[in-house]
Amino acid sequence: MVRTTREKLQTYEKLFFGFLFALVAYGFLSDFLTVSGEQLKASFIVTGVKWLPVVLLTPLLARGNANSYVWLAYLLIPYFCWAVLKGFAPSLAGLLGAGEAVFTALLFTFSVICARWKKAS
Repeated sequence: MVRTTREKLQTYEKLFFGFLFALVAYGFLSDFLTVSGEQLKASFIVTGVKWLPVVLLTPLLARGNANSYVWLAYLLIPYFCWAVLKGFAPSLAGLLGAGEAVFTALLFTFSVICARWKKAS
């Protein structure tokens, strides 16, 4: 079965947006599981501000511009570094940080792939 470039792009875009939603939700969930008490509200505010640039870039990604995918890939590099640093924390926080690093790396990969296929089509 030979798939066209357009079909491949649609598949990669579906995976990309799934991983984008999963990464943002995972970021909030990891803060919810590692922080308790009165720090929880402050943690959600900080997490919301942290993920705000990615969320603000989402409408541009939905329009389908290849350059938006490239910009998101550049934007994800500090998030990956932050997640790797969180991965060195002890116990549950370290496991959640390592998971966030994996999600970020996958989203970076799908972002670059989508940009490549957008420019090819």
